[in-house]
Amino acid sequence: MTTVNQIKKIVYLASLDQRHSPGVFKKILGTVAGAEQAGYSASLKLLDTKPGFLEKFVEEIDNSDADILIVRSLCQYNFYLIPAFRRAKAQGKKIILDVPTPNTVAVSELADANTGWKRKVKDLAYLILSGPVPFWFVSKILQYAEEGAWFSIGNKSKTSHIGNGIQVASVPERTQVPVFDGSCLRLVCVASLNYWHGVDRLIQAIATFNSDGNGLKVHLKIVGNGASLSSLQELTEALDVQQYISFSGFLEGEDLYREYQSAHMAVGSLALFRKKLKSASELKSREYCAVGIPFMVVGDDPDFPKNTRFRVQLPNRESLSDLTDFFRSFDSKYLAFTPTEIRKYACENLDFSVKIKEILKEVED
Repeated sequence: MTTVNQIKKIVYLASLDQRHSPGVFKKILGTVAGAEQAGYSASLKLLDTKPGFLEKFVEEIDNSDADILIVRSLCQYNFYLIPAFRRAKAQGKKIILDVPTPNTVAVSELADANTGWKRKVKDLAYLILSGPVPFWFVSKILQYAEEGAWFSIGNKSKTSHIGNGIQVASVPERTQVPVFDGSCLRLVCVASLNYWHGVDRLIQAIATFNSDGNGLKVHLKIVGNGASLSSLQELTEALDVQQYISFSGFLEGEDLYREYQSAHMAVGSLALFRKKLKSASELKSREYCAVGIPFMVVGDDPDFPKNTRFRVQLPNRESLSDLTDFFRSFDSKYLAFTPTEIRKYACENLDFSVKIKEILKEVED
């Protein structure tokens, strides 16, 4: 246990645009806050993503006086950090590599990226050819989903599979819960919209279900922007379900929590299979839990047992009938929780004050 006289310095080093990745930025801030709460001297060093950031990244590793550096993975550029990782090890520093997306999934993402073919080939070559090697020079690897065999060579013993955390105190608990009378189910989906969220599946399922003459009508508010926004809007118009589906764009603060107050349930990713994932540790699921709203998802999550009652886990596959059947048999039992009950789970299992112990386990000594 770290005492006041043995306080260790931790620096979280990352390169990202916080405006484009607000959820990730909040996660990083929460990690730092959790370390401080646990008695460490913790800080964040955030670099931009402009040309030359790799050189700056190396300089930060070389010049840092931290005992422990938590480095957010640079994906295809991790190979560039190998010399710095080796020098850090020689200086007695411990490096924890935080890998938000398994490299085996990143291969698919880079292949599908909207970049020129030369850039695409170069990025894929960097990632695939360097493979597991950059990981060999760090003390610990944090993974949030299963990594592929090639990238795991020589790394399994120091890889920890953990769930993402959240700074629960930074998220207001919702104070109002709409009454469910069996005639209208209001859903809210908050996301940086992309294909793996599967919102297109949900829109199609709502269009099918609501047209079948059911007494229950499902309404969906989509909060956020992203690569899939325009196609989702076009799909909504093509299916003529504008009366049930609405888009608000990006919201934060009171505007966002107003949407949480008016919804019965929230929606997480509904198409992990499109990223070839069976499980994921979604930041948004953690926000939903801290807010105190039940939510629906597909796939497993290391922090939520399958019998978690306020987390409805649907099959991780393309079938629309999974969604329409869920609406057809919808029961108020899915909503039979107070916000405080759900938030309590977040405090006890998801808060960074809990997660930091997992992150630093076997590294701080």
